[in-house]
Amino acid sequence: MSQQINLISPLLLKKRYAFGLREMALGLGVILAGALAWGGVIYYQAGVLEARAAQQESLQATAQQELDQLNAGAMRPPSALLAARVKAIQAQVAQREVLLASITRTIEHASAGFSPRMRALAQSDTEGVWLNGFTLAPGHVALKGSALNAGLLTTYMDRLGEQAAFSGTQFSGLDAALAQASGEGAASPGAQPDHIDFSLYSGRLEKPADKGGAHAQ
Repeated sequence: MSQQINLISPLLLKKRYAFGLREMALGLGVILAGALAWGGVIYYQAGVLEARAAQQESLQATAQQELDQLNAGAMRPPSALLAARVKAIQAQVAQREVLLASITRTIEHASAGFSPRMRALAQSDTEGVWLNGFTLAPGHVALKGSALNAGLLTTYMDRLGEQAAFSGTQFSGLDAALAQASGEGAASPGAQPDHIDFSLYSGRLEKPADKGGAHAQ
């Protein structure tokens, strides 16, 4: 019978560690790579923040510069030349306003009783009646024209009296006479038919005759 005896001490056997040099080196590499990546992120964020801070500082500097310019302008005494120009322009505007008001009053005074009457004459147009001349003056009206018959002349006078410019005007004189084309003129194409020449008068014309009135032929 034989028996084997182990003479090797367990203490002399080579021990295997759970983390060897290779595992430790790999772990350190992973940690180093993570640290480098995190450092890169931090560096990028820091650069963005620095750029924003620089932009804000630039805007603040610009705003401060504009504020300083405004303060300097506010503290600057007013220009005597500019003030003199403003006063001169204000004086010119005032003179023009006075002149415009004077012209307006003159036109209104000169046209009183004239333009409305002219408009009334145009609005009283009656077919078969035509004016050959008229005189319009304060307190005086003279109309000279022709009508194909007396009925049309009456219609014309009625329409003229309906106009506000001639409201209350009473014609104190009326001259009417029958006019006939005779001789060679009667046969010509341009000869006027038989008609009545009339003249209407209202009021008296003051002297001088052309003062404040209008004449037309």
